[in-house]
Amino acid sequence: MARWGIRYGRLWAVQWVLAPWVSLGIHMDFSRHIDSRGRTFGPYVDFHVLVLIISLGWQPAYSGELERALSISRGGVPD
Repeated sequence: MARWGIRYGRLWAVQWVLAPWVSLGIHMDFSRHIDSRGRTFGPYVDFHVLVLIISLGWQPAYSGELERALSISRGGVPD
């Protein structure tokens, strides 16, 4: 299983993983969400560049919980 690294602030996040795959693209989420702990996040945009994901928006690091529920996880703040 891939282990994600993360550094983040209120308006940004940088995540990385060393795994046998890479990612290229842009993911945009224009919605405001609330996670299971009551924290709000979004809207945000992710830039996927090989082993890095650079996220800009409102608390994008908390979106990992939403990603786990909908598709393949991209990391996020550990619970």
